Amino acid sequence: MPTASRARSAAQARFVFIGTVQKLRAATMDDVPIDERTAIVRVDEVILAPDALAHYAGHDITVHVGGRKRLQAGQQAKFSTNPWLFGDSIAVESIDQEDVRRTAVREMNEGRDPIRHLADRDVQSRFADADVVVSGRVASVRVPSDVMATRSARARGAPTPAPRISEHDPDWRVADIQVDEVHKGALGQDTVSVRFPASTDVMWYDAPKFHPGQEGFFLLHRPSAAARTISREREGPLEDAGEYVVLRPADFQPLVEAGTVRRAIDALAVRSAMRQPADAPQAPTKPSSKRSRSRARKRSAKRHR
Repeated sequence: MPTASRARSAAQARFVFIGTVQKLRAATMDDVPIDERTAIVRVDEVILAPDALAHYAGHDITVHVGGRKRLQAGQQAKFSTNPWLFGDSIAVESIDQEDVRRTAVREMNEGRDPIRHLADRDVQSRFADADVVVSGRVASVRVPSDVMATRSARARGAPTPAPRISEHDPDWRVADIQVDEVHKGALGQDTVSVRFPASTDVMWYDAPKFHPGQEGFFLLHRPSAAARTISREREGPLEDAGEYVVLRPADFQPLVEAGTVRRAIDALAVRSAMRQPADAPQAPTKPSSKRSRSRARKRSAKRHR
């Protein structure tokens, strides 16, 4: 059974749909344990979903209900769920479910692509959590020096920190970003180094993979203590850790696909202006270098050709 520790808030649910309860104490998959919180639910309309689940409208799936709410046969509700099991059908864990009229749902969801809806929400969430948001260009990508040193020592047979054996090795790289503009947070230089997993393993395949010349918006997060610990166990000391880390697909948005980021930047600017007293002196801003301004102008001209 799904555990409480796996449950996240409804606002973070990955698969949200309108469904009708078909049968209680039943499942669409033989290997799902059945109890009073298990039900077969027909997916009527998909509101928000990853690509693998976007086509489930019209299908019966298994829902395991969390929390104190109970289901009734024939009930139609909005289910906020996360994937649990995959097989001939799917089973999901419902974080929350709300009664809703079908007509109201259709009006709310009309014209919304559930995959795009999920991607936009992820960008908004990562923007809110980011320590720094910048726009710029990947100048170079390198193997971290600490990783190179560890590999070299192992090749020579020299003692190194014992790595944790795992097929999910992130294969770290560091990208040096040439910054054109800072949109959130503070940055005192024109470049910033970012650590990212180059591995295509299932754990890391959807993390951004950088290469020189990529331009866009970078939603940067400081490495957490947990991430530093995992990296140390797998690759040795993080002497060349990168100032920030990107791990989620939403952490990088190409310029041509950055509408959600631009809207988030505009909203942040409006909130900042509303908090600023009308007669308050304007805070001095650090002028960008001639090189940065020239680079930005060239890219702007290139994009508008």
